[in-house]
Amino acid sequence: MTLSDDALTALEEARARVRAQVEQARERSEDAARMAGDVKTATATAASPGREVRVIATAGGRVERVEIAQAALSHDARTLSRLVTDTVRAAQRDAADVALRRMTQSLGETSPLVAATRQRLDDEYAHSTQGRRSE
Repeated sequence: MTLSDDALTALEEARARVRAQVEQARERSEDAARMAGDVKTATATAASPGREVRVIATAGGRVERVEIAQAALSHDARTLSRLVTDTVRAAQRDAADVALRRMTQSLGETSPLVAATRQRLDDEYAHSTQGRRSE
């Protein structure tokens, strides 16, 4: 091999590495866009223990729907308020968990963003209702 051949070979190898890096970056960008869409549209449904209240919420915390069963009307206002509040929080937390799972699939368990998001959710929902049922 000549010096010219060595240089051409090194140049082609460098080009191949750059093409591979560009392709990998494109794939990561597409996955990040899918993940962002999945996180944005993540929803969950939760029901109160006796199924008197059912709530659909998004990962961002927006409540999409609250359904009150006829059986809920047998509760006093205070109990019904607690059931609604607890079920809303459960649906919001469950939706956030859906989004977190998608982030973990995309970014990996060791991602600092995943760890920070998990910690934020744990802090925010530290006193979430217990004994609730999600659907």
